[in-house]
Amino acid sequence: MTSFTCLQRFALVLLCVALFQVDLGVARADWPGLLGPTRDGKADPSASLPTKLSGAPRLAWKLEAGQGYAGAAIAGNDVVLYERNGNVDTVRVVDLDSGKQRWNQSIPSAYKGGIDSDKGPRCVPTILAESVLVYSAAGELTLLSRKDGGVLWTRALRKEFSAEDGYFGAGSTPVIFEGSAIVNVGAKTASVIAVSLRDGTTLWTAGTGEASYASPILVAQTANARLDKTICIVPTRLKTIALDPSNGKELWQIPFGQRGPTVNAATPMMLPDGNLFMTASYGIGSAVIQFDASSAKIVRTGSEISSQYASPIVAGGMVFGSDGREDSGTANIKCLSLEDGSTLWEQDGLPICHAIGISDSLLFVGINGKLFAQSVSSKQFKPNWSAELGKGVFRALPAYSQNRLCVRSSNGPDDAWYCFELR
Repeated sequence: MTSFTCLQRFALVLLCVALFQVDLGVARADWPGLLGPTRDGKADPSASLPTKLSGAPRLAWKLEAGQGYAGAAIAGNDVVLYERNGNVDTVRVVDLDSGKQRWNQSIPSAYKGGIDSDKGPRCVPTILAESVLVYSAAGELTLLSRKDGGVLWTRALRKEFSAEDGYFGAGSTPVIFEGSAIVNVGAKTASVIAVSLRDGTTLWTAGTGEASYASPILVAQTANARLDKTICIVPTRLKTIALDPSNGKELWQIPFGQRGPTVNAATPMMLPDGNLFMTASYGIGSAVIQFDASSAKIVRTGSEISSQYASPIVAGGMVFGSDGREDSGTANIKCLSLEDGSTLWEQDGLPICHAIGISDSLLFVGINGKLFAQSVSSKQFKPNWSAELGKGVFRALPAYSQNRLCVRSSNGPDDAWYCFELR
């Protein structure tokens, strides 16, 4: 049997790591889908944020945008942009450095609109190793070739399962588990559906009840020592359910949400102790949920953070998030203690902000186009620097990769995609 030298062993390890990264379809510093590489609003540890910024952020490129609130996704130098133009949803891949288009694909859109006049997609695209997955406002799930944008398959899930559009259409971004996409469809006969990435066929269905605008997450044993396997947590409109992602078996459910003009849109966040933090606006507030693979209970409720749609972020042993509503009153940013949920500091008079964790820093991206960057450990709202991105309403989730911030403005005369360099 051939023996390996130390150098050969080291090379073999590097090859295995490279193959593992290719299989995941993302590089270390990527932002391949909703809320980044780990679906929690945090950039990869290799990413950095400048402690000082001289002048305005450098604009790398700007492109006209169609309708929609779907944020960008980034893998390598591929930036996936998802929008509506006329009667079609358009998926574009552009170069991260230059904004030059590599390909685009148009998909007929069936969404007729709701309370919001905007008829574009709401869900962030998901970039895989060889494909791109998108979920439209009409509840159409489509897999495209990452190489050239060719349609591999498409499923009109909400139409097939007779799910209602709700106030704003479909807005819960699917989560990927092994070879499947798990979708919060919201049909009376199938609340959650798992679809094969290979050919688009249904693998399993689970539950009943309307969809929320919050997105499902996967929780592994590394995040909760009480688990013996990975589970999928899906916030629906009136309850949060845990499922076995391999077969759709319901493990537990717990009420969260209420009827009426409510919007459950913030993605759940895992806490360091293995508990779950959830928040929703319109009088719902927040809840901390303790759970394992067979049961769950609410261990704390509060009103300190009541988020309309911006997902909080957990960093440095604290929870940071926007409290308030864009459509009524004022908003602020709060920092909560993980120990008892008390408010450690707050800053009034700010816009709704999306929070990104970058190493030991926080980047708050306001929907009015203002940026605030500060240390996680700061005992108050005290930005190291602030900047303005430009005119427009920046409701779409931002993406951060390789010191580049990709954002989009919507619902205005200057709807556009922007890529800024932060150095």
